[in-house]
Amino acid sequence: MRKYIIIVAIALLIISAISCKDYLQVQSNSSFTETTSFTNLDFASKAVNGIYANFANYWMYGVMHMWTSCDNDIEAAGWINDAGDNSLAHYTADDGSTRVLNIWNYYYQTIERANICIDNLPVSPIWEGSQAAQARYLYGEAVTLRAMCYYDLIQYWGDVPFKIKSTQAGDAFIIPKTDRDSIYEYIVKDLSKVVDYVPWMSEVGTAERITKGFVKGLRARIALAYAGYSVRNKTFETRRGKNWLDYYKIANKECKEIMDNGQHKLTPDYSTIFKTLGAYGQNTTYKENLFEIAFGRLYSGRYGYTIGMPFCASPQDPKYGFANPAIGTSPYYYYSFDTNDKRRNVSVEVYTYRDKNFLSKQVLNATLPGNFYLCKWRKSWISPLMGGGMSGALLTGVNFPVMRYADVVLMFAETENEINGPTTVAQDALALIRKRAFPEDSWSSKVTGYVSSVSGNKDAFFNAIVDERAWEFGGELIRKYDLIRWNLLGIKIQQYRDESLKIIDNDPKYSNVPTAIFTKYNSDGETLDVLNSDYRLPNIDIPGYTRTSSWIVGNAYIRTNTLEIINNRVGNGLKTAKNNYLYPIHKDIINSSNGVLSNDQWQLP
Repeated sequence: MRKYIIIVAIALLIISAISCKDYLQVQSNSSFTETTSFTNLDFASKAVNGIYANFANYWMYGVMHMWTSCDNDIEAAGWINDAGDNSLAHYTADDGSTRVLNIWNYYYQTIERANICIDNLPVSPIWEGSQAAQARYLYGEAVTLRAMCYYDLIQYWGDVPFKIKSTQAGDAFIIPKTDRDSIYEYIVKDLSKVVDYVPWMSEVGTAERITKGFVKGLRARIALAYAGYSVRNKTFETRRGKNWLDYYKIANKECKEIMDNGQHKLTPDYSTIFKTLGAYGQNTTYKENLFEIAFGRLYSGRYGYTIGMPFCASPQDPKYGFANPAIGTSPYYYYSFDTNDKRRNVSVEVYTYRDKNFLSKQVLNATLPGNFYLCKWRKSWISPLMGGGMSGALLTGVNFPVMRYADVVLMFAETENEINGPTTVAQDALALIRKRAFPEDSWSSKVTGYVSSVSGNKDAFFNAIVDERAWEFGGELIRKYDLIRWNLLGIKIQQYRDESLKIIDNDPKYSNVPTAIFTKYNSDGETLDVLNSDYRLPNIDIPGYTRTSSWIVGNAYIRTNTLEIINNRVGNGLKTAKNNYLYPIHKDIINSSNGVLSNDQWQLP
């Protein structure tokens, strides 16, 4: 079993306390850090570990990353606006939100920790000599983690203050925003400078540290964000970055080099990726996860609780423990999959464990559309189980995969198509992903035939990539940012709304959705055998099965609740004309900036 959490002894060495009023003001211990923290490899390693530790914090990837990555056509927060977490998801957070204040502060605190390491490592005694390679690796880690911070900040706020030196006495604590394209250009170049400092995962032996594949993959992801659409120029104009095609080429090159190297591969069985995470393990054979945020069981991380499959709250499940996911999905996502796609029932299921009369037994979803959940994170896959005395524990410690090799393959297919059209190598990349998704005896139609059918022109192939990324990454919290860079966020949310009502209203397009569903328990008495989640059967009794009528189709109660969710929850604050998927800077930061900062890229809904 892996270590439970990255060591955070750096807290005793470097304190980067950020004021709510002066977000860049930190207590600088520069003389201490220069003379002590970087005089030997052990202390320097602890300093870099301090950067990693912040990523596991509640306000970064510990919880808030989940809410800030909703709502879209797959992942959605199912509860109403509350001036808190749900408002972050529903695009209704205002400039008084303590959430946006705390997220902002923690990201800049993390950047300060990275800057201290970046400033001090090259002038430290360990930079030359026998420990030079290890020192440069630490430097590459710090640069990469800082780039991650700025990438996230831009997704949340657009143009942001850009600080690449640690705070020293006499520094200005309030600095103006820098245009996001300039930040993108800097960090893409910055990553290229350190990629040779960072070893491949085979040399490091873990996905919990930055490795060469992730540096290159992150560089590709950031390049695509630059090349994609976003609101720019303080005018609410949505357009691409000015040198967007060049950045598609950068992403294409980086992805190709990762693929050609052969270091990372697809895990043959899709479910194994998430079962391994649940068992606190690492896939060292295929190395599909390029980088994971390391959490600690009972210490940090809520994957399996805030997002995942629900488990009964009262009484709490004695076997698996309690889980009350606030982020879910919909029947629309479930029925978007091909019925033979093996990813579907890993990503979303028709059952939960939420019935107090059955507890550890699987039960058919309740009939509300909000009761479909993102099941890659399920407590029944956590090992050791979290029942008994841990039943009420929220902190599962399950790692979060920031990037998988499948993402690299699909970014390559997308960029190749954009640059050269649906070439043979672009088609091969898409086919590689689909081969894992479908049984081999169906490859002729589901892989070869399908890829051929979508490769007639650039637009058709692009649309296939949009769909494939939905099926591959649902529940992994990258969909919102894909849709933003494609300028499809509002379009896809509206599609989710329209198609959800079509399912309920028995539109011929969804004639495969059953009007009655038949279930029974398998011999273990716990797992559910669902006879016909994908097709209709006559309204008859089938021996040994329980019939549930009006499961989704034609159910007036479901329709009423679906309309409530559509109108008052999922993406309800999004106004695409204003592009207010960006968050406001908190009013305390604005007020204390003496006119330097303003919410010029955000408007109230």
